[in-house]
Amino acid sequence: MIEITDRWGLAKKGLWDFEGHTIKIPNVFFLEGDRFTPPQDAELTLSVDRGSLFDISSFFIDYHESTFPRIFSYPGVMGNVLVQEKDGHEKIQVVYHQPLDPEAELYVVGNAPELLQRSRLLFEKIIGLRKEIDEHKLIYVPGIAQPQNMALLTYLGVDLFDSTFAELVGSEGVELSDWMGFSGETEKSKLNMLRELRLLRKGIEHGRIRELVESRVSTEPWMVEVLRHADHEQELFLEGVPVTGDDVYVTTRESLNRPEIKRFSQRIKSRYEPPEREVLLLLPCSARKPYFRSRTHQRIREATRQADWTNMQELILTSPLGAVPRELELFYPAQQYDIPVSNMWFKEEKELIIGQLNTVMDKGDYKKVISHLPKDMEFVPDSIECINTAAGDHPTSSEAIDRLAKTVKNFTGQKKGDVQRYLRENLTSFARFQFGKEGEALLKDAEVKGRYPRYRIISRGKQRGMLVPERGLISLTMEGARKLKEKGIYQAQIDDFEPKGSVFAVGVKKASHEIRPEDEVMVMHEDELRGVGPASMSGKEMEKANRGEAVRLRHHT
Repeated sequence: MIEITDRWGLAKKGLWDFEGHTIKIPNVFFLEGDRFTPPQDAELTLSVDRGSLFDISSFFIDYHESTFPRIFSYPGVMGNVLVQEKDGHEKIQVVYHQPLDPEAELYVVGNAPELLQRSRLLFEKIIGLRKEIDEHKLIYVPGIAQPQNMALLTYLGVDLFDSTFAELVGSEGVELSDWMGFSGETEKSKLNMLRELRLLRKGIEHGRIRELVESRVSTEPWMVEVLRHADHEQELFLEGVPVTGDDVYVTTRESLNRPEIKRFSQRIKSRYEPPEREVLLLLPCSARKPYFRSRTHQRIREATRQADWTNMQELILTSPLGAVPRELELFYPAQQYDIPVSNMWFKEEKELIIGQLNTVMDKGDYKKVISHLPKDMEFVPDSIECINTAAGDHPTSSEAIDRLAKTVKNFTGQKKGDVQRYLRENLTSFARFQFGKEGEALLKDAEVKGRYPRYRIISRGKQRGMLVPERGLISLTMEGARKLKEKGIYQAQIDDFEPKGSVFAVGVKKASHEIRPEDEVMVMHEDELRGVGPASMSGKEMEKANRGEAVRLRHHT
């Protein structure tokens, strides 16, 4: 039985109860025997002399002068092998091809070393297996683990490794390290594996596994290839990627394809509907996040406030997100990303920015487009019909600011419009981005109160929700949850009990499949609302899991 305590994408950290043992995952089996000595801090060992794994037979075979797992010597055409526990239940399956045994808890990729130099096949084998089994089943890939590839394999959903490869190359005088060093000490290789294991666990716990992967894959071309294959399977990874989180570092071209970045871009296309405004103002991003706190954006705001800014839509153009509407600047990862600034743009970044800009322009009905972008972004005004108020000057120069103020005043007018309507439209756009089109109901017959960025949604004196900048989401009250429950979205159906504190997966009968970790979830029993709070796992996982926290309740009946 497996309990997942932390997750990011397909990578997970947790505990596996097996034959009276509690095994931490991810983890490494270190070979143990007359010729193999595991590190002192090793948590798991494979006994090659007794020929057993926790007294399970048939796993090993003598191979020349050393003892290695039997599965290494099997060709890929062999049939699947099932390993039985003492009570007869088959819990471990050595997999070469379908079908899979649904009762197994651990699946071993039997011919992994055979696939090591065939990156596409290795990726397809692991991802194909992960697609067939649920999140609470484990994958063990023997014979290929190195410190520098453990992060990538964990990112693909692998949970268990072993030290066989380290022992093998160590006999040839090669040390495995996370920086491809060579000193010929097998013991150092195994210690490097332990260090990498600790980093993996921290990376998953703190949402940093992707950064760790990108820092490792550059050491070998095949790992870059595998990561690129993975980035074409975004939906599979996105189920376990939270909708809010910590800082996102975009330092490589591979970073442009991070799942949470792709999700933001996809929602611009599928969920975003701009408020009704006549003027579209294009602005550069800023080093300080969220943008409204930067000095550049504060100067621009002072200039535009001299006109009817309620009739103007602001759009921040940036890499890696392409385009960020002002009302979405708090939504993850718009206020969390950090990129190196070189005033040079990759072709992919230019295409992303122009593509997202065109998406927003096609959705809006703008009479005028104003570009107030720096010189290094002149590829934008060169690509569309607009008025360029920066005109080669720095956007915060006195000349550029004066031109911007006059131009905005000319096309929007001087008299300030309906501010409450402006705020309501902006927050409706945010709710739609967070919950889908059904989220519009949250602002129906409501007004917006408070000071940005802590807006409150109020209807007839009752608060429905609040924009929480720390999370970058609208947090619901029970009143807001009641308004949305009619739409049948983001719901977890539970058995007939009164939840308090947390709802655990064992009590969830059904859940909306659009739920991702940290989404706002309405806890229901049939048609009765019993609580609301952030999800701890995806909706699909809630349905399959029998252990672990599903929803952290903020309010309950």
